[in-house]
Amino acid sequence: MTTTNKSLEEDDASSSSLNRLPDEIILQILTKSPDLKTLCILHLVSKRFASIILQIDTISFTAPLVNPNTTSGDITTTGSPKNLFRSFLNGVVLKPIHLLKRMVTPSTKPLPPMISSFYGDSFRSAVTFLSKFTRVKFLSIELPVSNHRGVDNNNCLFKWNVKFSNRIESFRFLSPNGLNYVNGNVDEEGNDLDMELTIDSFKRKVHIAFQCLKDVIIRHRMLLYFVKDFPNLEKLSITDSGRRGTLCLSGGRLAEVRGWMDSEGGNVKPEMNRIEVPVNVSQCYVPVLNLPVSGCVMKGVTFVVMRMNGDVRDGDECLVSRGDGFEVEDEVEAAYSEAVVEILENHKDKMKRLL
Repeated sequence: MTTTNKSLEEDDASSSSLNRLPDEIILQILTKSPDLKTLCILHLVSKRFASIILQIDTISFTAPLVNPNTTSGDITTTGSPKNLFRSFLNGVVLKPIHLLKRMVTPSTKPLPPMISSFYGDSFRSAVTFLSKFTRVKFLSIELPVSNHRGVDNNNCLFKWNVKFSNRIESFRFLSPNGLNYVNGNVDEEGNDLDMELTIDSFKRKVHIAFQCLKDVIIRHRMLLYFVKDFPNLEKLSITDSGRRGTLCLSGGRLAEVRGWMDSEGGNVKPEMNRIEVPVNVSQCYVPVLNLPVSGCVMKGVTFVVMRMNGDVRDGDECLVSRGDGFEVEDEVEAAYSEAVVEILENHKDKMKRLL
């Protein structure tokens, strides 16, 4: 009994000491832990904590994996590129588009069922709690890696990047069979190390590219939703745990999207009704890419470029212009970015129009 009383007294003393701190100091302490899950737990401590926590302006959270054995999409690697495109259109775009268009329209729920079906009810609950942070300025979201049918995420090497504003303009996909660093410790190899491009390998890479495009479309809708719902946002990024690709808005590009929303009077429903599919698809295969700046060699490189917006520029030149590179955060991203530049500068003649 004495030990219990002593413990209670120590807890009361600790709580009393914390209560004597001004709100500004507590806010500074809590800001050191921007993880949304942690903030949710601390939000339940007391009414005072709850009111202080909601003043935090920097938040990050990681969405849990819904089901590691669940695959998304029903595209197979059989058939021609045009058949893959039709499958993408029917199974990935037309089927869920009626749910996508509800992304930024007022609703009693923060996210439509389309998003929950990909990222689960836990993600919906997290966004519900996130909506309480009306002052948030910096938001970082990490989603689980999508489990696509026929794709081994552990052995398949690929990254993508996208150029966008209120619409997706272009999408780039780069997938080497192997990545070797000459003077470093990084040595990544995929499933296929053949130097020649086989038909099955080509179909598989195009299949993966279309699946990634589906992910991009969903994340872009999600990004627009957050921009609309959080008027104080200064930077927003959405990535995945596999670091396959990132959608990021800040500065002038974020201001451009906000300006578009303001010009529509907050009614962006017509834009969300718009079906986003590639209007132009080109592909390039390079057996070996020497990347001297990164100090590595890529083998069996497949490069796919899709133009989404027919109003951006006419002709095929926009597909093979340098434009924006991959997000460079470490030596792997740097290698992929250099590979894109190398292809567009020295292997542009290998680009072949698929659609």
